[in-house]
Amino acid sequence: MYYFCVPAETFEIPVTAESLLRSIGATKRLTGFVYAVFMIEQIVSGQSSVKLITKILYPETAKHFGVSPQAVERALRTVVNACWKYGDKDRLSRIAGRKLDRAPSNSDFLDILSAYIIAMS
Repeated sequence: MYYFCVPAETFEIPVTAESLLRSIGATKRLTGFVYAVFMIEQIVSGQSSVKLITKILYPETAKHFGVSPQAVERALRTVVNACWKYGDKDRLSRIAGRKLDRAPSNSDFLDILSAYIIAMS
């Protein structure tokens, strides 16, 4: 005979940019991890738009971290490629709501994750 303990209350873990990135295989060892978290939080809070990624989002992120916009773009691309190559592609596809056949672009990646966080809020 087996007994299972079922809690009376269920607690939902809030979806954050950091937890979502980790769930698809990103780690904080990647420089772009903190940039991605910052940019996703900017999009979710409505302070920035993924539409203006090169004109506003990269420069704002670069200014915040004291690096160049090109460094932000390159580091984010590294995060996207690491998630695609070594991470959970199936989970990323579920988050996107469609089957992904190739690695998403930087702007698609940020859009997918920020839209998911907004939907789960």
